[in-house]
Amino acid sequence: MIRPIKIFLYFLLISLLVVLFDQWLGRVNFPVTNTLSNILEPQNNDSVSGLLITEAEQTDTNVTITLPDSLPPKDTLPRINKPIIVSDSVLTAPPLFQELYRSFCQKAQTADSLRQVVRVLHIGDSQIEADRITAILRKHFQQLYGGSGPGFVMPIDPLQINANVSVSHSDNWTLSYSYKKKRAPVPVRYGISGKATWFSDSAATFTIQPIAWKSQRLRKFPNIRLLLSAPDAPLYIKSEIDDHSRYDTLARRTDILQLLSFQDSVFPRNIRFYFSGTTSPVIHGITLDNTGGVAVDNLAMRGRPWPGLRISDHKMVREMAQQLNTGFVILQFGTNVLPTKTDNYNFYRIHFLKELQLLKELLPGVPVLVIGVQAAAESKDGKQIAMEHARLISEAQKAATLACDMAFFDLHKAMGGTRGAIDWANETPSLMLSDLMHFSGRGARVVGDQIWIALDSLRNHLQKPVAP
Repeated sequence: MIRPIKIFLYFLLISLLVVLFDQWLGRVNFPVTNTLSNILEPQNNDSVSGLLITEAEQTDTNVTITLPDSLPPKDTLPRINKPIIVSDSVLTAPPLFQELYRSFCQKAQTADSLRQVVRVLHIGDSQIEADRITAILRKHFQQLYGGSGPGFVMPIDPLQINANVSVSHSDNWTLSYSYKKKRAPVPVRYGISGKATWFSDSAATFTIQPIAWKSQRLRKFPNIRLLLSAPDAPLYIKSEIDDHSRYDTLARRTDILQLLSFQDSVFPRNIRFYFSGTTSPVIHGITLDNTGGVAVDNLAMRGRPWPGLRISDHKMVREMAQQLNTGFVILQFGTNVLPTKTDNYNFYRIHFLKELQLLKELLPGVPVLVIGVQAAAESKDGKQIAMEHARLISEAQKAATLACDMAFFDLHKAMGGTRGAIDWANETPSLMLSDLMHFSGRGARVVGDQIWIALDSLRNHLQKPVAP
């Protein structure tokens, strides 16, 4: 009886080692503690008609929007006669975007030597959770321009979707979302991430540690900044970074976003914050970067069809973007619209356009790339059926994007069109998860590389001298 038990334990150990080794190679982009059910579990939220939309967004009808039936091609810079076609025309880059992206590339090129951090924000739905796709973009940006560290993280992670650092905290923290608000003891102003956290009682802690098997580039973040709004009463903060301690006191509340900066060891092993006060501050996040180069942030918003800027605090969005030196924004939404089947997505185009118009107003001069919704499929009676309406959603996104002079990456087309998800699912190993809407770890890497190839081709084109 003992021998079968030993054999079972032996195979169990081998299986665990295989999973850990697979993650170490980067073939699985979910944390060890996470499961697929966590990523794709049904949401208990204020979902309306299958979409996580707040009441304020539903009743936002104060503007009449008229879009042309067709948009003229805007694929060239001024004074360039031939159109720019990148990666078989999957990337459409209007002239204004090209000018802004050229400027971003120039800033990124000198950021490391000037000891400045320029940020890329990758904002999306559950498709990018656990750093999927973002991880590949971060690797490429930092290999080209310098920089290291995982970027922006929330120190409270109840869904366990943070793939790059380990976070732990006392039990009295609450994480709230702009689109799923909870009662708070203090006023909460939501910024560009749509998240904020605070504690109850009079004291709380949280700890952040690098994950030992992650790459050296992700574990190198000597430049640490805590983003918070001060409470009404005095707040005492003790920070411990490895063997170094520091004490800060925030005396009174202000309407300005406050940043506490720490520059310590190149490879910090343990970051711990202690908070004490009669009223909690609002923590908006923490950035883990190098002292220069490019930082790429993963801002995942599960269940959302768009970023939700209309229900954010606009002043806080501006402050966060400015304080963090945001240079480029990538938006990737649409997965949560796929279950809503119709032959007319004009409602989505209008909502998406309003979000883009507001983003352009709040972050003037920042280039924005929209990643269109992916090809998708569903299983019925054992057969894989392509979601043909995914193309209509993509077209609605593209129309709104080009109306704002932003760039559009046609992911649906890049996957091969309507049957793309089926073809990707039948690859070995599969590039899709079993729901045929989300990418597998391998598929996410392919998508990240496709986006980068398109952006890098555009960058190389923009570096060429313009003929007089």
